[in-house]
Amino acid sequence: MKRLSIIILLLFSISNTFSQPTIPNISKTKFQIGDQVVYSFSIPLEKASELSTYILTEKKDSLEIIKQTIDTTKRNGKEFLDVKFYFTSFVEGKHKIINQNGRSFEYEVTSFPIDTTSFEIKDIKANIKEPFSIKEIMPIIIWVLIAIGLIILSYFSIKLWKKYRKTNIKEIFIKPKPILPAHEIALNALEQLRLRRLIENNRIKEYYSEISEILRIYLNDRFSIIAIEMTTQEILAQIKGIEFTDEISFNLLKEVLEYSDLVKFAKYTPTSHLSEKCMQDAVEFVNNTKLIVEDKEKEVKND
Repeated sequence: MKRLSIIILLLFSISNTFSQPTIPNISKTKFQIGDQVVYSFSIPLEKASELSTYILTEKKDSLEIIKQTIDTTKRNGKEFLDVKFYFTSFVEGKHKIINQNGRSFEYEVTSFPIDTTSFEIKDIKANIKEPFSIKEIMPIIIWVLIAIGLIILSYFSIKLWKKYRKTNIKEIFIKPKPILPAHEIALNALEQLRLRRLIENNRIKEYYSEISEILRIYLNDRFSIIAIEMTTQEILAQIKGIEFTDEISFNLLKEVLEYSDLVKFAKYTPTSHLSEKCMQDAVEFVNNTKLIVEDKEKEVKND
């Protein structure tokens, strides 16, 4: 009976030993600057609440914890938490680390041995300067030239846009037709109006409106009279002051403009004969008052 009690007590002691936490320890107490040292311990899983009592207190002045790991292992039918702290130090000398329950561990950090007899201390040399090469700055030169080209192109593009912004884009690239004298433009317009036969199609108002407009444009181009914005009376008053218009030409213009006003504003219906006469009077007025360049050139040569 006594022997059985001793065996039971021994088994209980062994079981209690396996269920106790392992004593925390460090892998080495002396190491060189920058080496890694492992601080480890193990506790039963059912005592995980006591884990914090074994955690290291990090000392910023001498100790640097790199990482920590916690693994679960099974030994003798029991589960344990294996905890490892990996730390290093860059401060030479003797130091001490302490866990939360007050247990301390001393360690010593040593520097690398330097053999001063195997080498010679020399002055620091300046950096070697490489020879200058145009290839090194060629990309910069190319980009600068491209930037300058874009600036010049933008400048002339804006200048052209300001100049031609009210012009049809086709007119910039199409060669302009030579400008005809004012009397040729007016005579061509009157001929085109006659060929449209508006009187025969009973479009009388349109016919007289266009005759009046053609003559007003001719007066503007030939005598610089802004006739399009003037009334008939204002035009006649101003045309009298022009020395190279005779009485006959004045009366021709007066009749055409006044008949045009009657048709446009007073709903007057002229005969076809009168309409043809207005066309003839308009043509005659233009021919009588046109600027003859050839005669002027001959006069200059004779002088």
